[in-house]
Amino acid sequence: APNRFVINIMPDQGPAFRQFLQDKGVGRYDWYPMIRGRLVAVNGKPVSPDDFTEDRARRLVDREFNISHTATRPAHNEVVQGRWTPDEAGAISVESGIADTLGLKLGDVMQFDMGGVQSEARITSLRKVDWGSMRVNFFVLFPRAQMADVPATYISAFRAPPAVAGTPSFDNQLSRDFPNITSVDVSASIA
Repeated sequence: APNRFVINIMPDQGPAFRQFLQDKGVGRYDWYPMIRGRLVAVNGKPVSPDDFTEDRARRLVDREFNISHTATRPAHNEVVQGRWTPDEAGAISVESGIADTLGLKLGDVMQFDMGGVQSEARITSLRKVDWGSMRVNFFVLFPRAQMADVPATYISAFRAPPAVAGTPSFDNQLSRDFPNITSVDVSASIA
């Protein structure tokens, strides 16, 4: 399982970051764009926390979501309703648990404000996500390879290589080469 989650990787740092991982022997890693977005409407009706009675639903609507996009459905996300169609315009895939919490169903249209960019999409699939997988997961995914019109950073999850005596630690080198990132070591939680 991955033991590091790294967020706030800037798009122009992507190639150097991925090369750093390769140079350190990290061959498998999750790599996704991460977009911050606030749900502002469902089926054309504005939403607010006051529209919900359940505390979890109120909290979800009162904060920004971490949203991503990928044309390839993550292998660890099973589609339980609907269909994932790569690069389908105007489509969105929602995690089934959050859909239940917010009363969403296939065909509903969600509108997000993503860094000042309004984006509307129809729910075409619901996914079951294994939150205990220690992989990068999202409540909301656009099944598209590119979304150039919205601001994004990147997130990665991977297993850091073991320490080698007499050399600077992986984490120190990572922080030195990419001082703006946030690296979360979840080794203690896994243990």
